[in-house]
Amino acid sequence: MSTSSNGFRRLRFSDEDGTDYDAIFSAEYRGSEFATETQVAPGTRYEYTVVGDDDLSLRTMRATGGRRTGVIGPREDHVVFWLSQGTLEMHFADRVRVVRPGAPYIASASEAYRFESEETVYNGVHVADRFLRMVGRELGYRQPDGPLLFAQQDEVVARREPLRRLLRELTPALLDDRVQGAMRTALNRRLAVVVLDTFPLRDVDDDVPLANRLRDAIRYIEDHARERPSVGAIAAAAGLGERSLQDVFVRTLGVTPSRFLRDHRLDEVRRQLLHGSGDDGVVDVARCWGFTNAGRFAATYRERFGESPGETLTAARGPQLATGEPSARVRQALMFIAEHAEEPLTVATIADATGVRPRRLQQLFQDECGTTPMAHLRVVRAAAAERAERNATDENGVER
Repeated sequence: MSTSSNGFRRLRFSDEDGTDYDAIFSAEYRGSEFATETQVAPGTRYEYTVVGDDDLSLRTMRATGGRRTGVIGPREDHVVFWLSQGTLEMHFADRVRVVRPGAPYIASASEAYRFESEETVYNGVHVADRFLRMVGRELGYRQPDGPLLFAQQDEVVARREPLRRLLRELTPALLDDRVQGAMRTALNRRLAVVVLDTFPLRDVDDDVPLANRLRDAIRYIEDHARERPSVGAIAAAAGLGERSLQDVFVRTLGVTPSRFLRDHRLDEVRRQLLHGSGDDGVVDVARCWGFTNAGRFAATYRERFGESPGETLTAARGPQLATGEPSARVRQALMFIAEHAEEPLTVATIADATGVRPRRLQQLFQDECGTTPMAHLRVVRAAAAERAERNATDENGVER
């Protein structure tokens, strides 16, 4: 564990070092209304890490082997998190939210809630309310007079994973103890901007949050991709100026609107090559999505997918299509998941074992299996748990 005078700290709490589970929340989720009513079964395990400064920190938690409940009061920071395993119920004053592995969820700083969790593996970003407000003022965002209350990302935005994309880029620097001061603040600001761009603010009267305008832009592109709309048309559909549209796409998705449109068209070409009727050739499908220069299309396709469009079509018309068997890479990933299902797997670790990039693995799974690697992992774990329960019943004659 280490801390510094400017607020940067690297902390780790664990059952291995004797840290009481309640102490983690007492130290890291402090507030005048905070309390814990933790119920933990014998033999539970947990680990909680913190890396960052007073403005923004990255957190991880592994809490397995038991069910936990508690009450978390108003805090000084907003929390954006993902579950990669387990379930979490959040009971607010006016609603109940069940969080499962997958899309990100934001818990606004001012909202208290009671939680019930089981077998959770968690990754999160904590952003100080004062820091988020400062960044919002710099961006010219309208803010409510009262607390900042966030709505969740729209599915159209969430499936593009803007925050996780940026985290993959910035995490090595954010974990580096030597990156402090102005450099760390600049990195923190980039993450805070994406939070403000992609999670809509509530209680801003008639003002339309930028997150909703980004959603409308993405939806317009997806609906009109064959027509190759201009940047001006996309901006108009989202209620933004062209410059504002360019800015929000680059800082949240890492590409310009034009590049986003091109990549979406390429994705649709590939999907059609893999799942089409088989009668259309590469040139026909490419033209259908507005690619008229065969040489340029082939080059950009290979750059994006690591293979030529002809190779994609051959694979679709070959043994995989005839037998329903997944490709060698997907079979390798399926085998790795089956052998390591009890371990804390992520898309990145599965992709590394398979020898492809995480984005490519996600696409291969969707194309060939109609699901995602993490969804398949959950199915494997559920089946293993069911077998274990059935075996326990068989051995004892009664269900445990």
